[in-house]
Amino acid sequence: MPGNDPHGDEWYILDSSTISEIFRSYYQDQFPSFWERLNESVRTGRVVSVRAVQIELENASRPEIVNSVGYLRDLNPRFFSDPDEQEQSLVREMLNDPSLSAANNRWREKANRGTEDADPYLIAKARVQNLSLTGATVVTQEQADNPSNIPAVCQRFGVRCINLRQMMSDLGWRF
Repeated sequence: MPGNDPHGDEWYILDSSTISEIFRSYYQDQFPSFWERLNESVRTGRVVSVRAVQIELENASRPEIVNSVGYLRDLNPRFFSDPDEQEQSLVREMLNDPSLSAANNRWREKANRGTEDADPYLIAKARVQNLSLTGATVVTQEQADNPSNIPAVCQRFGVRCINLRQMMSDLGWRF
């Protein structure tokens, strides 16, 4: 709701864990006001994600998670963005950063299995956006207790990282 948002024009970049939580737990027929707010935020580009998250969701085992991709793209065809040159450069920097060895090992393990981890792309998108006039926050359900998880890597790069409940609070959503 306008006027309740202390984060102004900040973007929220959703991880696959957050999108999965939304589509698993917030049934549209039971949480209509949540969906009205989410849909509007996706339509306006305030809530976005990255192409690597789309790929993770498309490979999910639960149909409602796989179907979330089409739903979100119908609301905003640019919801899942490809990385720009700056973001790709930052992803390469992260992959070569020895201080991120735990995260890098996890990211490489996934790559060895034939999939790309979305984590560095989320963080790179937020970091690049934060260098511009508009800020960005990564939204994930991961916990900060593991150095390879998104919150820990975000902290290393000075990127704000919150969970879904905190995003709802930021945006002033009340139900």
